[in-house]
Amino acid sequence: MAQQQRGLATENIFQRAFTAVLGFLSLLIERETWQALGRWVLWRVILRRRRILKLMRELHPLAEEAPPEMHALRDEVFLKCCLELRQPQDQQILLDILNHVEHPHGLEQIFFTSIYPILIKRDLEAIAVKTDVHHRLEVEIGYLAHNEDYFFWVFEIDSERRMSLKTKLEVREAQREDKKYVIYILGCTGLVETDFAAYAEQWLLNAPRLSIALPLLATAYADQWILNARVYFSHILNDLKKRNYKVTAEAIPDFERGRLSVLRHLALLQIKKRQFQSSRRKR
Repeated sequence: MAQQQRGLATENIFQRAFTAVLGFLSLLIERETWQALGRWVLWRVILRRRRILKLMRELHPLAEEAPPEMHALRDEVFLKCCLELRQPQDQQILLDILNHVEHPHGLEQIFFTSIYPILIKRDLEAIAVKTDVHHRLEVEIGYLAHNEDYFFWVFEIDSERRMSLKTKLEVREAQREDKKYVIYILGCTGLVETDFAAYAEQWLLNAPRLSIALPLLATAYADQWILNARVYFSHILNDLKKRNYKVTAEAIPDFERGRLSVLRHLALLQIKKRQFQSSRRKR
């Protein structure tokens, strides 16, 4: 009887080990596993990681009512999008724009961060508009036309407004001196349904471990946020084309690209000047 019990125990150990090996091999077969491993290795060997991490630490903290996992989600989206930006000054300008939000909830910053690399690729300028409304990010997007005339529109991104990929564009017209422009009123909540608790249940996390795992699980939604924000941004570009706004940089000559680079460099100098003045006042 004792020998039979020892034999069953040994068999159970081998069975569990065999099951674990099969599970590990099945993970290796999946493409997502190799993609995650590749991103992990790339992020640790890339030379820009220290600069991006330093910029990430300069992001203003979220409002007290923001859920804890939102910090991890915002940081992950910021990290991924900064890796798409080749010029350090573009990363710095993005940071400065995001820090214009008063008491940010995170979603308004995540939405704009997701589309910012697309703006840079299209040689569009982004300028933060000062507002006293909490959890709202207002940004002016513009470009220089061939006749050296400046055309622009404005995004009002409110984290408390609900919006999905099927939400119709809400636009109002405005005028500044002799310039007519349009304002897009955008939301964030609902663009990606982030039920972190339900996602955690898929991993069979119990309550004590759940609070620790939530910030890690939040990063799983970063790619979906970037994708959905850019899909919605494509709807805005189509609307701008109908309004005869030029939204592609394919035909912009090199000298105009150079002028846009100078404008971006001047914006960076203004940021550094404000930071220097702020540091002197703190002393």
